[in-house]
Amino acid sequence: MSKKILIAKISSPFGIKGEVKVIAYCENHLNLEKYSLTDAEGNEIKLKISNKNKTVIGTSSGDPIVIARIEGINDRNASELLRNLEIFVDRADFSPTSENEFYYSDLIGLDVVDAHLKKIGTVITVSEYGAGGVLDIKFTDNRVENFSFKNQIFPEVNLKKNFIRMEVVELVNGDEE
Repeated sequence: MSKKILIAKISSPFGIKGEVKVIAYCENHLNLEKYSLTDAEGNEIKLKISNKNKTVIGTSSGDPIVIARIEGINDRNASELLRNLEIFVDRADFSPTSENEFYYSDLIGLDVVDAHLKKIGTVITVSEYGAGGVLDIKFTDNRVENFSFKNQIFPEVNLKKNFIRMEVVELVNGDEE
């Protein structure tokens, strides 16, 4: 069973002919047309980007916003009903990765282990704020903490064995307060 990955979200209608503004959560917003897209219930969404050759609007977080047509939506009233609709793609549709490469979505659900490979938690979300990934980890004692996704903290990711190894981070003098 493959994961459904949130790849875009319709933010609002655009104009009066049924177009919508779509926030793209992928590296190349033009790839939205290449994927088999669905909503959360699995209903197919056929999307055609209208502004391919024009300037792409950006959100404050840096995500591109494209103007698109959704098949079957032909007026503003219909496009208004799509406001905040989340759009998903099947993880299996992504390009294959090389050895030691992965998508952030691959990290979600991995066991977090210590240096002795003892499970200490689970990755529950991965966020990207422009300066690198941030992993939210639910530890076995039920506390949730977030950590920058850096090699010195997470030196090993093993998708085949379903774990990410975490090094204990020592506090520097002055950080203990």
